[in-house]
Amino acid sequence: MRRLVLSAALAAVGLGGVASAGSPEVSVRVAPAEVRQGGAAEVTVWIRPAPVGRLAVRFAGRTWPLYRDRDRWRTYLGTDPTTAVGGREVLVEATGAAGSAVLARATLTVRRVPFARRRLTLDPDDLARLDPALLQDEARRVARALRVLSDAQLWEGAFDLPVRGRLTSRYGVLSIYQGQVRGFHRGVDLAAAEGTPVRAAAAGVVRLAEELPVSGNAVLVDHGLGVVTAYLHLSRLEVTSGRPVRRGDLLGRVGATGLATGPHLHWGLRVNGVYVDPLLWVRARPSL
Repeated sequence: MRRLVLSAALAAVGLGGVASAGSPEVSVRVAPAEVRQGGAAEVTVWIRPAPVGRLAVRFAGRTWPLYRDRDRWRTYLGTDPTTAVGGREVLVEATGAAGSAVLARATLTVRRVPFARRRLTLDPDDLARLDPALLQDEARRVARALRVLSDAQLWEGAFDLPVRGRLTSRYGVLSIYQGQVRGFHRGVDLAAAEGTPVRAAAAGVVRLAEELPVSGNAVLVDHGLGVVTAYLHLSRLEVTSGRPVRRGDLLGRVGATGLATGPHLHWGLRVNGVYVDPLLWVRARPSL
């Protein structure tokens, strides 16, 4: 754990009587201290006494929320194939009525991964699903469903694989359709027979369970602290939005709905809006 003392600049921000009480002690821990692209790190912050202002983390050019957990604050930082490699600064910031101040600094090192490429040729019906209007509609519906997430950790331990299947496409593969780059694969594909049960990888709350234009029948599960798993292309939905689920609960069944070339489950994992490699969170890897 790295312990740092709050800078005097915070007194000017007006965060809860800092000037009269003296500089509070601030500790920040980033674990692990090094991740590969597609990995995630947990940030834990202790501040005594606690400030009144809003706390957040700055990393990789964006702001990440901090969630109150008894006498500390926690969050997860996600990286993906677009995250720049090397030592990246992690800043803990507090914002009050008079502005913002940096409370603590740490470093998270990101290692490069040589992600593969895949070239696919789609038939006209599948290609039509990549219409920008459909993509925007799906993005709006997903954003609406994930507007409110749990600020408490709902899962325990490593995640389970949601389906018994063969790994057919890894995370991070650069997808090229009809010769046009469409971005990296934001999860993993697990091939299985249509109708195979798909189960919750960990405990959480279902935030979305509906048919989407590109992802087909989809389920999104909120696990707390900004961690969300996605189960796509299902043939059938077995849950409804708002339902709490436990590890292993039935969510749906493998299918080929939406933009899919055959029966499989696309399984994704978001960390505060960034898609990371879900296989880095599981107990056991799938067969190849």
